[in-house]
Amino acid sequence: MTQFFIRFSAALLCSIFFLISDYSYAQTVADTLEMEEIEVIATRIRQPLQLQPVEINIIDSTRLSFFKNEDIGNVLAMESNLFVKNNGPGSFSNASQRGLSPEQIQVLWEGIPINHSMLGLTDLTLLPSSFFSSVQVSSGVPSSSFGGGLSGGLYLNSDFSKSNRISLSQSAGSFGRYHTGLQASVRQGSWDVSLRSKYSDAVNDYEYFNRAYQRVEERDHNHQQQKHVMASVGHEKNGNRFNTKLWFSDSDNQIPGSILKTESQSWQDDQAFRWLSSYQTKVGAVDINAKNYLDRVVLDYFDSDIDVESRSITRRWLLSTELQYQPSVAAKIKGEVSGSITGVETNNYADLQTRERFSMLFNPEFSLLNYRLKIYPALRFDSYSDFGNVLSPSLGLNYELLYDKLYLRGQLSRDFNPPTFNTLYWPQGGNPNLKPERSNSAEAGLVAMVGNDFLNRVTITGFYTRVHDGIRWYPDDTGTYTPSNIQEISSKGIELSTESQINLKNKIQFSFKQSGSLTRTEITAPRFEGDAGVGNQMRYVPQWMYKSSLQATRGFISALVHYRWVGRRYITDTEDVSNSLDPYHKVDAALQARQHWLGLRFTGNLQINNLLNADYEVIQWYAMPRRNFQFTLTATYNF
Repeated sequence: MTQFFIRFSAALLCSIFFLISDYSYAQTVADTLEMEEIEVIATRIRQPLQLQPVEINIIDSTRLSFFKNEDIGNVLAMESNLFVKNNGPGSFSNASQRGLSPEQIQVLWEGIPINHSMLGLTDLTLLPSSFFSSVQVSSGVPSSSFGGGLSGGLYLNSDFSKSNRISLSQSAGSFGRYHTGLQASVRQGSWDVSLRSKYSDAVNDYEYFNRAYQRVEERDHNHQQQKHVMASVGHEKNGNRFNTKLWFSDSDNQIPGSILKTESQSWQDDQAFRWLSSYQTKVGAVDINAKNYLDRVVLDYFDSDIDVESRSITRRWLLSTELQYQPSVAAKIKGEVSGSITGVETNNYADLQTRERFSMLFNPEFSLLNYRLKIYPALRFDSYSDFGNVLSPSLGLNYELLYDKLYLRGQLSRDFNPPTFNTLYWPQGGNPNLKPERSNSAEAGLVAMVGNDFLNRVTITGFYTRVHDGIRWYPDDTGTYTPSNIQEISSKGIELSTESQINLKNKIQFSFKQSGSLTRTEITAPRFEGDAGVGNQMRYVPQWMYKSSLQATRGFISALVHYRWVGRRYITDTEDVSNSLDPYHKVDAALQARQHWLGLRFTGNLQINNLLNADYEVIQWYAMPRRNFQFTLTATYNF
């Protein structure tokens, strides 16, 4: 792999330089990348990246602009340390972080958890990247921050720039993929209004190599249609800020199943309506941020082969008030009080099931030793109506070893993850006596702000998590699958990342990022008599993973290339190579050009996915497409 990557990087660097060095460019366009300043909010600690107690990976609007028509799952697979379990275009995808399950990572929209109440996870294909201004990923965010989750959080931010503009985009790509998007924003005085909408239609009839039958086939029954609308209205005056956001999404999917299944007729419809209002003000020396959130999520699954239809409607109402008082430069006193009501109505349960939750959070910040040592303690109390009370403490530290150059950081936390509605109330095996999953986590690392002409930032992080009372479904004496708190897991590893920027004679700017991880996740105690999985790497957890990206910009043209290598994944609880998926390489590329004409700004995006035409599977029997293309043209008018 190393020799391949060295040769590939050298060839790529030379090719991009040769490609863009001959282009003339408009004098009105800046010669450097315009990087937005991103405020870290995924940890509730509003400090720069180097002062955080844990590693935060930020995907800003510059990078997101290359993936206007991708879902968040595909973006995360390229741009983050997450391992995204992808079943292929038009199918389900979710994220695994540091070897733990997708149910144990918390997905947040503007600080509001949006994991499905019944399933406990989020389908990342339902989240269009163009609806978010930035994405922040942290494996170390404790459950004391937002409540729930054993493996950190994924924070989606929709705070777009306040300007007068309208933008229309149209794309076409391989496998019958079409996307139409409209974005508009208006700022008048103290008011700002924005609208984002997207319609997509994809047949997803890609060719793949069927390993089971050793032949080339075409994906069938894989049509997907999606509609998304997000509207925002804000008012700001005299330091007071009010904002309300509405987000509606509708996805209609045919489900092809695995490549072993023929003539599938199942389908799934996902609808979600989310409404978030917030008000920020100041009373004396106290900053107040109040939120009111409502959602309604519908999931309808039908499989005619077995005559099964599962329909559910979940509703939630959440109120929260966050307070902050800063008595001195060296101290901030912060806290939050929140309450929520969740109801699930489904033909799978005998009755309407509800959950009430009350939460209190105290998370001050302190600076000591001439502001070089920062201490971030937190204590959260959650009271649930269905399984009782949970206390979540955490302690984060950051110490500046060398002024503005080297930082030592770390965190200890005791986290929890609540049982889902399905594990509690599923009629064929649900267990209403389940306890929340618990874990003890520790991580420590170094951040070096090198700041020379080539290397800008280096981070290294070691982590350890011990999970107990983990919830897993296993058959009882009658053969009925029942969830129990029987899983004990340890996850440990090390992560390394670097960031570099190079300017060549102030004309061409290169940005190079890379990250590598070693993750060892094992079952530490038998779940049943004769458990052969004890001490082995868990299913679908790659022990080794490496990702890198190279972006080059000159004037109105930019090129971006992603490379990823994912190690072997075992498909059983024993480390048997014959029951595993081979490691795979994948290269994706994008070319973006911008030009002004007739008062409009035109942006063209060309994406080439799986550039080297790799034949691989992320999940067994769910083949991924080979080389494919997508072109997007966007016209923007500023008024």
